[in-house]
Amino acid sequence: MVALLAVGLLVATVMLFRRRKSSGRGAAFICLIVSIGLHVAILVWVPRLSLFFSGGGRVAESGDAPGESPVSVAVFDPSLTEADFSDDESLSDQLSRGENSESDDGGAMITPLSLGLPIAELQIPTTSPAEQPSEQPSDEAPPAEPAAEEIANLFASTVPTSLASVSKASPQEPANDVDDLLGDWLEETLAPPKVDPVVTPEPIAASESTNTNAMPPQSTVARSTQFTESTHSERAEESNRTASSKAHIPGQIDEDFAARQGAAKSEALNATGGDANTEASVAAALKFLAEQQRADGAWDPLASGAGRERAPLGLQRGSAGKRAETGLTGLALLSLLGAGNTHQSGEYRDNVYRGLVYLLGRQRSDGSLAGDASIYAAHYCHAMASLALAEASAMTGDPAAIEATRRAVAYSRSTQHPVTGGWRYTRGDTGDLSQLGWQAMLLDGARRGGVFDTNVERENSQRMQTGVARFLTTVRAGKAGGLAAYRPGERPTPTMTAEALATRLLIGENVPQETIREAEAVLMASLPGRTAGPDNLYYWYYATLALHQLQDDAWDTWNAAMKQRLLATQRPDGSWPDSTLWGGYGGTVYTTSMATLCLETYYRHQLRR
Repeated sequence: MVALLAVGLLVATVMLFRRRKSSGRGAAFICLIVSIGLHVAILVWVPRLSLFFSGGGRVAESGDAPGESPVSVAVFDPSLTEADFSDDESLSDQLSRGENSESDDGGAMITPLSLGLPIAELQIPTTSPAEQPSEQPSDEAPPAEPAAEEIANLFASTVPTSLASVSKASPQEPANDVDDLLGDWLEETLAPPKVDPVVTPEPIAASESTNTNAMPPQSTVARSTQFTESTHSERAEESNRTASSKAHIPGQIDEDFAARQGAAKSEALNATGGDANTEASVAAALKFLAEQQRADGAWDPLASGAGRERAPLGLQRGSAGKRAETGLTGLALLSLLGAGNTHQSGEYRDNVYRGLVYLLGRQRSDGSLAGDASIYAAHYCHAMASLALAEASAMTGDPAAIEATRRAVAYSRSTQHPVTGGWRYTRGDTGDLSQLGWQAMLLDGARRGGVFDTNVERENSQRMQTGVARFLTTVRAGKAGGLAAYRPGERPTPTMTAEALATRLLIGENVPQETIREAEAVLMASLPGRTAGPDNLYYWYYATLALHQLQDDAWDTWNAAMKQRLLATQRPDGSWPDSTLWGGYGGTVYTTSMATLCLETYYRHQLRR
């Protein structure tokens, strides 16, 4: 519309200039100035909506506002099982017609998680306008704050008498936030039980570091000593024995995630390369992440320094990450889940609970968890948030998490390229390997979480998996196919080689030994802390996942370098600086989550070879 007006004024200018009367020239000058102004406005603002210039526009392919999904209802009830729902009726369908599934005004409601909260209905917490960053305008009107008397009536029939009486005692006082009421009651009655740590997080005496770039701060640990004298074969046998004797009830948690808890965690840690130093580092990192969580359960990109454009690899991506709440929340949750915390148990169960509720409240009706992220970050955000839900499903069997994951996978299926099998920024993109790795792990996690419980769903997931394998084939390079490129026909890189190898190993592909050796040679030439340029935690994450599965000499070399660099660069507050290659886009929540996931590798996934 603006463009048509600008062109119309330009035509009017030409016609007025052709008139001989002086009055026509004055009007022509006015039209010309207005037309120039409109053209300038178009040049300034249109690129911000462009796919190629900034990608700053909000992704809303479904047209739904966040939170309109029927699965924004968080059940998380341990008494419910998949058997409580028929094959023909999904959990979301039953919830949407249930008596307690909606409030009087149509707002989404939540019932208690498996923390055992005896609360029947509770509004999903939202951030007030005063708490919203000024840089992020919102098209949605903020919901009205509930009055104290309404909150009291809401809790009266189900909350313990002490809390209900306190709420009703002073109905004239300003309303408390729901999170405050919930938090106070949690502190008084449901404080997580104190559990002895798996390992004693006491730093091992520091040895002289060979890294001249950075020295470890006083609060972190230095390079650890050799963790075991056993051979690689002995380690593999020990890991296999561990897999058969997990500290969990069979069927309660998927076998791949079983080493995250109990005695199995300690055994996996010591058998595959971790130690007290790495666990102390993880403990400090999780504490930092928990402290950064917002009251509504999300991790805030702007508060953690995300969305700064540094043009990594020479390309600008429109300050991607500035509105990546769901992605950062997903990464932080993956870090908490990776250490064995769920919304049912663990030191950080309340943090996991609030994070999952936030994600459920942000899921759109088409299953998307991209939130308000820009085009460059949207599919990353969806996949990371969905993977967190998938792991929660596999670790707890929670019906609400399973249903939300099912719908998230359906959205991923709708955005997968039907021919190449890849994903990129929008529907119809032929794909890139960086996006594919997260989607492949989502598929695997969803399968382990029991999401595909019908023949149709299993067939759809198999078709998606076939597409993943097809795309992986198109980006292979090298004599033995051990190298990989970002997109077909491009130059292979260590980062993409690591992601391809990790993806192939973790989805169960039988990778030939000569292919593995070719990939390992590239990774050994780019060890953490031994190459020029900023640290690349994204690369380290996938290389660590891949090499941990192999448990060979390359893993020993990589693990030693990775531990040394991460322990040396962790800051006293438990975080890692955002001066890494992609840290400008993700901020300290991104860097801390990625580094933590690297140090949780020892027990995060079972060995699959």
